[in-house]
Amino acid sequence: MIDNLDEALVGMSAGDTKVFTTQLVGQKDDEKGDVEIKLKVVKERELPTLDDSFAKLASEFDTVAELRADFTERLSRVKKMEQGAQARDLLVEKLLADLDIPVPDDIVLEEVNDHLEGEGRMEDAEHRAEVDGQVRSSIKSDFLFDSIVKAEDVQVNEIELTEYLIRMSQRYGMGPEQFAQELQKAGQISQVVAEVTRAKALASVLARISVVDKSGNKVELEALRPAEASEVKAADEAVASDAE
Repeated sequence: MIDNLDEALVGMSAGDTKVFTTQLVGQKDDEKGDVEIKLKVVKERELPTLDDSFAKLASEFDTVAELRADFTERLSRVKKMEQGAQARDLLVEKLLADLDIPVPDDIVLEEVNDHLEGEGRMEDAEHRAEVDGQVRSSIKSDFLFDSIVKAEDVQVNEIELTEYLIRMSQRYGMGPEQFAQELQKAGQISQVVAEVTRAKALASVLARISVVDKSGNKVELEALRPAEASEVKAADEAVASDAE
């Protein structure tokens, strides 16, 4: 793409000719030159009318009103999840800043070296310092979460693990069973259990505090809480009912 071409095309009609200045490339990449363009044709895309027919064609809804209501609900849910995630991150940041959590240097060094070796950047001192900070922060977070898990005696059940697998498998475009098999092949089942347990522990801490946004409105944190057995069962029954 030639620099400034998009700007030059603005306002032109079919048959118009225009000259504009652009940065040259190749052997003359340090020079500028004039380019003449002629617009041969203008194509316009016609968007479908947003009506009930469109709603039936593009979604499972019969009316555009239902489609809009569903879209609004989805946006609201996404916003709540984003707010909850931000509250979670701020809480972790606050706890890590207030608590003195020692991190074994040998563990940090091993992880940093593994990371840099994989990237082929063992001699990059600046990048090493950056990775060192990231690794220390990650290890501190894990130590913090594991301490909460132990103090609160947090346990996860099969339903919570299944809910996590379903959610993550959708993100990777796999079926839950296939995703679980891939995790098992990679020897990551224990890591998944630890991740779900830590998330549940953090959610239990979040449940004890009140979070408000900049406008003073309370932020709902339910989206970050693992699904209870009754909720998953109700959802399964609803799906089964629809299938019938």
